[in-house]
Amino acid sequence: MQTKFLKITCWLLVSFFISINVTAQDTIVIGFGDHYGVQVASSTPQNGQSPIKTLGSEGFLPNMNASSRFLAQATFGYDLDDINNVMAVGQEAWITQQFAIPMATSLTSRVQTYHTNARTALGDPNTGTRSNWWDNAWWNYHMTSNDLLRQKVAMALSQLIVISELSGFGGNPYALSSYYDIMLQNAFTNYRTILQKVTYHPSMGEYLTFLNNPKTNLSLNQFPDENYSREIMQLFTIGTNMLNMDGSVIMDGQNQPVPTYDNEDIFELSKVFTGLTWADRTSFGRTALTSTSYLQDMVMWETFHEPGTKTLLNGFIIPDRNPVNGNADITDALNHLFNHPNVPPFVSLFLIQRLVTDNPSSAYIQDVAQVFVNNGAGVRGDMKAIIKAILLHPEATSCGSGDLPTFGGLREPFARYMQINKAFNASTPSGIYRNDMNNVYNFTGQRPLTSPSVFNFFQRDYQPIGAVEEASKVAPVFQITNAQTVAGYLSGVWEWVLDNNPADEGQLFTGEVSTTYANQISSFDFTAEKTLVDDDKLHILIDKYNLLLAQGNLTQPTIDIILSAVKQLPNTNDTERERRARFTAYLVMSSPEYLINR
Repeated sequence: MQTKFLKITCWLLVSFFISINVTAQDTIVIGFGDHYGVQVASSTPQNGQSPIKTLGSEGFLPNMNASSRFLAQATFGYDLDDINNVMAVGQEAWITQQFAIPMATSLTSRVQTYHTNARTALGDPNTGTRSNWWDNAWWNYHMTSNDLLRQKVAMALSQLIVISELSGFGGNPYALSSYYDIMLQNAFTNYRTILQKVTYHPSMGEYLTFLNNPKTNLSLNQFPDENYSREIMQLFTIGTNMLNMDGSVIMDGQNQPVPTYDNEDIFELSKVFTGLTWADRTSFGRTALTSTSYLQDMVMWETFHEPGTKTLLNGFIIPDRNPVNGNADITDALNHLFNHPNVPPFVSLFLIQRLVTDNPSSAYIQDVAQVFVNNGAGVRGDMKAIIKAILLHPEATSCGSGDLPTFGGLREPFARYMQINKAFNASTPSGIYRNDMNNVYNFTGQRPLTSPSVFNFFQRDYQPIGAVEEASKVAPVFQITNAQTVAGYLSGVWEWVLDNNPADEGQLFTGEVSTTYANQISSFDFTAEKTLVDDDKLHILIDKYNLLLAQGNLTQPTIDIILSAVKQLPNTNDTERERRARFTAYLVMSSPEYLINR
């Protein structure tokens, strides 16, 4: 019998004896799950649980680093209280808690409040809208609401089913807020429900140009617009190639990918999305009546809807309804797409990438896709079940996956910005927050609903040249990583943390005096951290930031560099002590171990 080398990689107390029977030299890494053939006996069983769980990582959980890592996947940002909460209740119970938290308010209602206040302050009932109402409504919600999981999932969905303020309605806060409300309100419902709501929302109708989309008129050489029919297949549901349940591409006899659709399929589906227009218009083909026209779903005008049969994918035929019934045609088409075999792996992969890791294993994708197909009660597309399957999968939670070179991904710049504000508890005297988010956008090129196209800020299959491409892996966020955004992020962290200027507050209406919203300006409080900046205590502060920001991933060389740099700063008065605390945070958030979320 040979003795295996045991390496403890997570924080734990081992209170049992391990008996190992093997026949060859090997290495076990406790918590990596590589315990095939290992027998474990315990002299002091705890709570009736088998000690074998320690080898599979379950026995390490919850702990502080694991809780921080879990929250980095499940939220935009968190603080020490959130870590302690996960420690106390466990990851699955925390998810269940989050599912039960109702949406505090709608972004649209906040925009309406801004509009009412502007009308009152200016004494003009015809006061128009301002684009920054949307930004401020989004920011205030995310800084005052504790539905952290809903916020993270909503952002992921907004990057999957994309509209952008870089469009014809870019200056209209109602168009953006009411669309984002779909993501917040339905983050925990069903993917079929989300498809329904975005299809009828006028922001999507205008963005992908099927609002006021008329039926065929050969005399005018007029045919239905194909924009939405293409993108709902390519980006929102099935993708361009047929997939196995594990996300792998199905190849034909010539070893070429089998396409999911062709131009004829796009054309046929485009007939379905005809006849929709504004709910508050009395004639077809008009522009928005008012700025609030975006608050009502588009309505169907049957006389402008394409009649006759529509032959969709795999020979599915929408019947020739008499009388014409455009809404029934749309229902048939959405049901057909939703039930396509590609949807579970296609959508599951995207959500895994945005929550956990860029390059999930085929088993991870397949496990989540199977839950997409059936939540255990025969329901397809159950978002709660899908989210749980993603966040609680062993590949997401195991200690071992974090050491794999292909696990994790570059944190999105905007997610880093959110984490700063959450981790350091950005606060205002009034508890009300303002932020136009112009600065973060200028620094990083990211803020909600501002992607340059329907393809999001980055594509899911983006491969930067070099090691990632050579390994046939992907790294989507690197598509927006360049000299400008790298320098911009570092400048941003300096302004947000070192200069204590985390938000971009501005007027909500012309002539608003800055003193009226002085109590809505954010700042960070580093009072507690100032007690840990002496040279002999600085390592404790770094440990705190390591846990809070980097999930314990800082390596010793990086820690040594930070220690050396911070010790060069003076430390003779309160101002200098606070500067040390803030500079330490800046260096941690500039480190590669932080930037790559593992």
